[in-house]
This record gives sequence, structure tokens and C-alpha cells, in this order.
Amino acid sequence: MNSRAFLQLLLLGALWGAAFMFMRVAVPEFGAFSMAAARVGLACLIMLVIVTAFRQTLALGRRWKTYLAVGAVNTAIPFIAYSFAAQHIPAGYSAIANSTTPVWSALIAWLWFKQRLGALKWLGIAFAFAGVLVLVGLQPVALTPLAVIGMLAAALAASMYATAGFLIKHYLTDDGPDAEVSQVASATGMVLGATVWLLLPGIALAPATMPSVKAWGAVLALSVFCTVAGYVLFFHLIKTVGPQRASSVAFLFPAFAAFWGWLVLGEPITFNVIAGMACVLFGTALVSMGSAQQGPTTAWERLRDHVLLPLAFALSPMFIRRHLVAWIRGNPEVFRLESAALLAGIRDRMPAADADEAAADLRLTRVTDYADLWVSLTRSDRWMAKHLRVEAPATLAAPALFVTFHYGGGWWLTRYLRTLGLPISIVMQRGPDAANWSERILLWFGTLRMKTIERVCGAPLIYTDWGGAARGVLKAWKEGNSVLALIDLPPPLVDRSAAVQFLGATAYFPPSLVELAHRQQRPIHVFIGQWNRDTLQPELKVVSLDTRSADASLQAAVTLLESAVQQRPGAWHGWGDVGLFFQRPAD
Repeated sequence: MNSRAFLQLLLLGALWGAAFMFMRVAVPEFGAFSMAAARVGLACLIMLVIVTAFRQTLALGRRWKTYLAVGAVNTAIPFIAYSFAAQHIPAGYSAIANSTTPVWSALIAWLWFKQRLGALKWLGIAFAFAGVLVLVGLQPVALTPLAVIGMLAAALAASMYATAGFLIKHYLTDDGPDAEVSQVASATGMVLGATVWLLLPGIALAPATMPSVKAWGAVLALSVFCTVAGYVLFFHLIKTVGPQRASSVAFLFPAFAAFWGWLVLGEPITFNVIAGMACVLFGTALVSMGSAQQGPTTAWERLRDHVLLPLAFALSPMFIRRHLVAWIRGNPEVFRLESAALLAGIRDRMPAADADEAAADLRLTRVTDYADLWVSLTRSDRWMAKHLRVEAPATLAAPALFVTFHYGGGWWLTRYLRTLGLPISIVMQRGPDAANWSERILLWFGTLRMKTIERVCGAPLIYTDWGGAARGVLKAWKEGNSVLALIDLPPPLVDRSAAVQFLGATAYFPPSLVELAHRQQRPIHVFIGQWNRDTLQPELKVVSLDTRSADASLQAAVTLLESAVQQRPGAWHGWGDVGLFFQRPAD
């Protein structure tokens, strides 16, 4: 599923999630059956007008049986089943039953269409279902015969929704037998079929008094947004991504229902809502994953690699994390451009290394690197003391310069220094301004990430776009804060470079901060953090450097980087620019 389809899925979830809000307004005055009949009846009239205006055919002579069947399976039967269930089981159980629609869809695809389901999709289903459990909560209910029947009715409704997706794909999309019938016309025919089933019960059970304007407005909104727009979009998704992936929209209903309730009705957003939404979105994303991509990374790929997979790594219990890591390491689509850059660079600079293993390790390392936000938010100092393996001198002189590299994933490990009473400022450069919605999301995420790391460090960040880093570094030392800075930056990205030996050749690294530390007589330490690829536990190595000369200190730091890269080449993030390190800078 590409980024456009994923956005369409989110839009459909938003539309159908809003239906719960509108139904709260309409059902008390209309009643369940009459409200449903009015909703599909109005939608049917609107869609018939649209189809007539664009001179599209419904092919009723050939398809009326199909419209009646799909209308019953997709609308009439689920509605009657959920109406019965609502009288005998809590709403949370109905929401959970509704979220099993992708499970039913997967089972149908497996049993009847012999489609293989990978572990990733089952993992996504598990995450999304767990998210719904967290989101809606479970209320105690007595297992009376009616309650049991209510649960079975809710499960039946979910299975009907899943079945309808395959019926729509086979009979009511452009790929079906009647290719001349458009998606809008097919959706109109299905709504017409549902109207036939619900019209008489709706009239028979109509309220004694005319509903208010507010209730009619809610029904109109249900008709226009949730039915007309929703079904047209749903048909389009079934055609483009298939019924199995389209059915994953069911996971989004509770999350968007909670969002609309907060935005419009002022309902509170609790921790359960936030955690549940995160799990639901991640699970939906896993279920929606499609075939391999080529060319530049898509917005969806960036969201998956930079946000969703790191989130799953940080929040998963160990037994799930190990399965997730195995999938990440074995999937070349994760951080695919970075993996390709490593394969190109490592064969040139380290021909004896196992390139495929290094690429697998790079994927894991990049995910753990971006997991620092979620780890910082969810792990305590007590957890750090128990699980972090530290190799460091007994005492660390400060305030100091800590040099580090684009290696492993260790910024959040600065919490260890803070526990020693060493607040630390990180030197970094701001990212470019966002040009589109996906870049704005990633920019917001990056800002949140940096603010969280700043809080972990206990000292303000130092941005190089404030006229260079030197002034901020001197200020930090004056205030008693140490400084952490990356030094594996190639010549085109820095003002000045110095020659060192790296990977068996002359390379060029920036010496400025090391020289500044020497002039200010500040101690220099090398800081390397990573997640162990076998134990999946964090590790930190701190080495104090000889400060007799700036050149010797810079070479010693680069030698430590080379040693780390030789041991674990996939943990270094610099392979995409590796050739630039060996180009002599212009004078």
C-alpha cells in the first residue's frame, strides 16, 4: 500500500469513526432501525442523483440480485446484529468484535482464496486488536444466554463486513463482470439494496413524534459523509489495495471515535486512548503493508521506518520484540535506501565484511536509533540501572567534551551521565523546513524527539545554526554542563577538516571542537551507545582520551570508531556518505 492509499484508509477511518458521534445524536430520537433506514434512504437518493447527473448506469437488469445480496451482507445483516448486541452486551465488546473484521478477512483470504498470510500481517492484527482492547477497555458482563447470543451476533456482523469486502471486489468493482459500471454506480446499487432491506422495518418502527432538526442534521451527516463518501472511498480501496487491506479500516473506528468525541463533544483523552490509538495505527500499518517499493522513499515508508517500527520496538515485550527484530533484519524494504548505500560502500571499503549481514544489522540499528524517543518516555532510571551494560572509567572528569559518532543509537543513554550528576548539552543542526504533509509530520516528530532528549540530558541543546557551535559550547562549559558532539561528518558538511587514518586510508574529520576542548583544557571522552543485537539490551562504552595534543585526540577518537565499525559495520550510519570522507577538502 502506497502513501496515498494509506492516507485514504485513514480518511475512511475518520469518516466512519465520526458515525458513532452522529449516531449518539440521532438514535435517541429516531430509534435504531428508523435511523438506519433514514441514513441509507437519504444516501441512496443523493447517490442516485449523482449517478443520473453523470449518466452512469446501474445495470439493474443484470445486477439487482447482486445489489440485494451485497446490501444485505454489508449493511442490513450487520446493522440488525449490532442492534441486537447493543441491547445485551457493553459497547466496548461490540467495538472489539468490529475490530475482528480484518481477522475474518484474513481467514477468508486464506481458506477460500489460498492467499498466504505472512507473520507481519498477523503481528499487525495482534497489535491492532490489543490497541482496541486498551482503547475501549473491558466491562464485566454476566454470561447470560442473551449476552452470549449478543457476542455471537457482534462476531457475525464483523464476519459479514469481511465477507462483503470480497463480494464487492469480485462483483461490484471495475474488475468484475460488468466493467462498464463505475465504482460510484456500484456503490449506489449496494446502498439501494440495503435501503430495500431496511425501509419497511424503519417505517414500521418509526418514532411517534417527528425528530428534531438536530437529529435530522446528524442523519444527513451520516448519509453524506459516512455513507455516500465513505462507501465510494471504500469501493475505491477495495479495488486498489484489495478487501483484506481495506478491511483494516475497522481497527481505526474506535480511535477516530475517541478523537471526534474529544474534538467535538469535549470527551477526555486518557492514557488508554493515546496508547490504544498508537497500537491501532501501528497494527493497521502492518496489515496494510504491500509489495516492494522502488525509487525515492514514500511518505508511508518514512513514517513506518522512522516512527512506527521504532515505536513497536520500544513498547513490545521481549518475546514479541525478538520476532519483530527478526522481521526487520530480514526485510530489505526497511530503510531500503540506507541498506543499498551500505551495500555499495562496504564492498569498496571493507570487501571482506559480510555485506548482507551488515545490511540486516543496519536496519536493526536504525530502528533502535529512532526508538530513543519512545524509550526515553517509557523507561525509568531504575530500568536503566538494571538493564544497561556500561563500560566506563570509575570517574569522569567534567565539564567535558564527549565525542560520539553516527553509530548505534545512544543519545538517550545520556541519561546515564545525568544519573552521575553530569548534565550534558548535545550539539546538532536543525533540519530543513517541511515542504509537504509527510515532512511536517516527521519534522514535528523530530522536534518532539529532540525536546525529549534535551529533557533526558538535563541541559539545553546547542544548535550550529546559531552562528556555529563554539559560542554555545563555551557557554555550556561555563555553566558546568558537558557537551556531546558528533565528529564523523565529511568535509562538505563542515567548515574545516583534518587528515586522520580511517579504514586503512587517509580520511578527513572535523577537528574544531576537539581543538577547542584542548585550548580550554577540558577533558575529552568518547561516547558510544548501541543495542546488543543478540540480547536486545542497551550498551554504553565511554573511553577517556589522552589530551596531550588535539591531533592525537582526534586520531584516537577516529581509531575507536574504526574499531567499532570493524566489529559491527552495520551499526555505522555513515555508509551513504563514506566516499566523501576520503576526498581531500579544497584549501
